[in-house]
Amino acid sequence: MIIQIILALFLFMFYLLVVKPLVPMIKLKIQFGDDCLIRYHLFGGELWQALKEMKTSKDLFKSHRDLYLKHPYKILVSNFLWKVRIAVADPEYYKLMLLNHQYYTKINIINHDNVIKKGLVFSMGEKWKSQRQLLSESFEYDQLKSRLPMINEVCLEKINQISGDNVLQFLELITGQIVIRSFFGKSAEGVKINNKEIQIEIADLLNDMGELRFKSKYFFIKSFFLGTKGWNFFPTQNEKQLLQRVSEMRLAIEKLIQKRIVEIEIKMDENENDIKSRETDFLDVLIKEYLKSKQQGSQKITIDEIIQQFTTLFFAGTDTTAVLSYHCLYFLAQNPEIQQEIREEVLTICKNDSVLDDKIKQLHKLSAFINEVLRVKNPAVRLLIRQCNQTHKVKDLTIQKGWNVIIDYQFQSLLSKHFSNPEKFDYKRWLETEPIKENHQFVYLPFSSGPRNCIGQHMAQMEAKIILSQILRKFQIIINQDVNIRWAARFLYQLQPENCVKLQKL
Repeated sequence: MIIQIILALFLFMFYLLVVKPLVPMIKLKIQFGDDCLIRYHLFGGELWQALKEMKTSKDLFKSHRDLYLKHPYKILVSNFLWKVRIAVADPEYYKLMLLNHQYYTKINIINHDNVIKKGLVFSMGEKWKSQRQLLSESFEYDQLKSRLPMINEVCLEKINQISGDNVLQFLELITGQIVIRSFFGKSAEGVKINNKEIQIEIADLLNDMGELRFKSKYFFIKSFFLGTKGWNFFPTQNEKQLLQRVSEMRLAIEKLIQKRIVEIEIKMDENENDIKSRETDFLDVLIKEYLKSKQQGSQKITIDEIIQQFTTLFFAGTDTTAVLSYHCLYFLAQNPEIQQEIREEVLTICKNDSVLDDKIKQLHKLSAFINEVLRVKNPAVRLLIRQCNQTHKVKDLTIQKGWNVIIDYQFQSLLSKHFSNPEKFDYKRWLETEPIKENHQFVYLPFSSGPRNCIGQHMAQMEAKIILSQILRKFQIIINQDVNIRWAARFLYQLQPENCVKLQKL
């Protein structure tokens, strides 16, 4: 009897860990031949290797790039235990996947229910549609232009106050302050959580939570089997501290929201026209929708959703733009001649303190430089893993329900068929009439594409151009020779540590 139980258990495990993942992998290899690479690991060896590289490698994704350049695959199929993971690198396939986003659910990177799960990035279906429609007008270019004086004001204010060597945190203070004024106006300035500026704590907290999946095998295994409940299953001291920080962050944000609700209700009672003049504030848009649904007795949007939407937009607006600007500063420091060329353009075109829309449009070299940085070191590379929620076909590729899906659109930027000398950092390629060869609009996707592309891409580009222009006018950017530079993954793919460059006053 015992032998039969052991044999049955062995057969079950053999099916679960070998047959279930390996059979579909072999089928895909037979179907696609050399266009398909398979990497089978009995106990998830690829993941453990990635966790090791996180601690030892100078570039976390170098091995992925090297593999693709050696074997330019259409699809790469691997597994973790019984879960199949398929990475799609052919634009003819991932174009359809990005356009038909309804087949995929984005996997929450921090695997927590009360932080950003209900925000714009991870929401699904009708909830996502209503959120996108609600916020889209606030992100339109003409609306964002009205914020340019404020963005310049914040940049000049923070640049004049710069101290210390933590350049990334300095950039987060700028981008976070811009988000604060876009959300709340000046009334929310100076708010602190855990003795940090609110923008710094939110960025640090989400990065620490995102990084945990790479640093801790214990946390990864808990999350794999228990999902979001893994946070409460024998949490480590570090996990307890992160959960406490989440509670304190939510409490602080809710206080700000409740305060704004009272202000809006008073103004709506006194003067309906006054509240209409404030409609471009992101938070006001969400709160008015909440008050409207409350009056109608519906639950179209809740306070919890506003908190998570605020956290989502706050983090995305603070961290992604700050990291992009940080990467730009690094490449300016690496290329002093390029730095001087772009500085001369800025000084020639922007003679006054403010860099407004008419000047931004003339900064062709700076725009080209940012495009090249995004081609080479995009912070959002491999940012999101999706899970297929319905078996479907993409051309001749069948993707099964439950598979994990990665869209590797960044690899097209490495190919000579699309870019001349792709291994060379050359911003001037973007000054040409047609910088991309064999372009079909899905080769270079710095902000993704399709209905779920980055809603804040115009805001991010405008901010980065103003921040870099103001820094170039006043500082020489040089490499910090005292640190060991590496490209790591926290929430985003980013340069580490936070003081890889130095700013020296001109």
